[in-house]
Amino acid sequence: MSRGVPISEQATDIRLGPARAHDIVRHRLGRLARRWRLSSADVHRLAQQMQTSTYAPGQIVVLQGARADCLGLVIRGQVAIYDDEGERERPRLVLLPGSTFGEMMLAEGRPSSATLQARTAVQIRYLRRADLLALRARRRRVWRSTGPGAAVRVGAALILLLVLLLLLARPGARQALLVAPMGLGQWCWDHGQPTCTAAAWQAAASLTPADPGPRLALGTFYFEQGNMAAAERAFRQAGELAPDLPEVYNNLGLIYARRGQHDRAIDAFEQALELEPGVASVEDNLAYSLQARGRYEEALEHYAAALALDEPRAKTLLNMAIAYYEAGQPEEAGAAAQQVLSYGGDQAAAYALLAAVDLELGQPERALAHLEQALYLDPGYEQAHFYQGLAYKALEQREAAIEAFKQALNHADDEDIRTRILEYLDELDSSQGARGGGGPD
Repeated sequence: MSRGVPISEQATDIRLGPARAHDIVRHRLGRLARRWRLSSADVHRLAQQMQTSTYAPGQIVVLQGARADCLGLVIRGQVAIYDDEGERERPRLVLLPGSTFGEMMLAEGRPSSATLQARTAVQIRYLRRADLLALRARRRRVWRSTGPGAAVRVGAALILLLVLLLLLARPGARQALLVAPMGLGQWCWDHGQPTCTAAAWQAAASLTPADPGPRLALGTFYFEQGNMAAAERAFRQAGELAPDLPEVYNNLGLIYARRGQHDRAIDAFEQALELEPGVASVEDNLAYSLQARGRYEEALEHYAAALALDEPRAKTLLNMAIAYYEAGQPEEAGAAAQQVLSYGGDQAAAYALLAAVDLELGQPERALAHLEQALYLDPGYEQAHFYQGLAYKALEQREAAIEAFKQALNHADDEDIRTRILEYLDELDSSQGARGGGGPD
C-alpha cells in the first residue's frame, strides 16, 4: 500500500527526480483545473515557479493551525504528521518522497489540520496559493461573462470552435492550437453550457489521439452529468493512452463506487495510491468503499490518513464517525461526531449519529435532545425520526414512538429502512393489543 510505513522499514535517502516531481504537480493541479481555469501552459508555468525549502531533522515544517497557504511536495527525506503539536511519541503518518500535503491550504486557504515535522534531512518544493490567486485575477480581467452578453459570447464561442476545427484540420497546426478547444471547453463548463463543453473537448480528443488529457476532461464531464457509461469509456481510453496515470484509476473507482461495486472500487483506489501516494481524496474514497464492504478497521486507517493529508475534515470525520459506530465503538463515534459539529459539516447527520450513540449507551433522554437539534436543522431527515422512535420506545412512550416512526416512514426512500420501520410499528401495535386484550366487549 502507499500509506506511511514504520520508520525502521523506510529508506532514508531517496530523492524524487525532476520529471516525476513535475508529473505529480501536474496531477495535483489537474484536480484544481476547473476551479482555477488552468491550461497546460499555466500548469507548466506554476510548476516552474515552485520554490524549494530544506529542513534539518526535528525541524517543524508546518504547525497545526498555521495558514501556510501552499501545497508541499516532498522531494527528499521523511516528514512525520502529528495530530497535536505537543505530542511527539508516535506520528499518525510519515510522508516519503512523492507525497504531498496541504491541498486544502492551497485550494481554499485553510489552516493546517496537523503538525508536520522533519524526521530526517528534508527537501520540499512549495506551490503558493498567491500564485494561483494572481493567475485567477488575470483570468477575470480577460473573461467577463456576466450580464445579457453572456448568451452572445456562447454563440461566438461555438462559431470560434468551428473555425478552429477548420484550422486544426491542417496537421502542422494541430499541436500548436490544441489549447484553444480545451480552453474553450473549460470556459463553456464554467458558464453552464454543457453542449459547448462536450463539443470542444470531443474536438480536442479527436485532434490529439495520443493525449489522455481531453479524455480525462470528457470523463469528468460525463460523470458530473450522470452518464456513467460514457464516463467509464472516456476514462478507459485515457488509461489506454497513459497506463500509469493515477487519476484514471481514482475516477474509475468513483464510478464503481457509485454503482455499488465496492470491491472493484477498492482495487482501483489502491492502484491509484500505488501510482501516486499521499493523495487525501483518494485515501478518503478508498476508506468509504472499505466501509461499505464492512472492513471497518481498514477504513478507519484510511480515513485517518485522509485527515492527516488535509482532506476537508467535516465530510471525512462524519464518515469516520459512522465507521466507528458500525464497528461497535460508540465512544469513538461520538467523539468524531462532535468534531463534525466544530467544523461546520452536515450537522443534522452529526446530531443524529450522536443520538444513535446515546441509544447504544442507554441514554434515550440525551438522544432526544440531540434529535431535537437534528430535526430543527432538517425536519425531513428520516434517520432522525427513526432514532426518535427508538428513543421514545425505550422510554415506553408508545404514542410518541408510533408518531415518530410514521414520520420516518413518510420520508424514507430506502426499502430496508422502510421494512425496519414497519417492523417496529407492528411490534408497537402488537404490544398495545396484548395490553388491551381481555377487556369488555
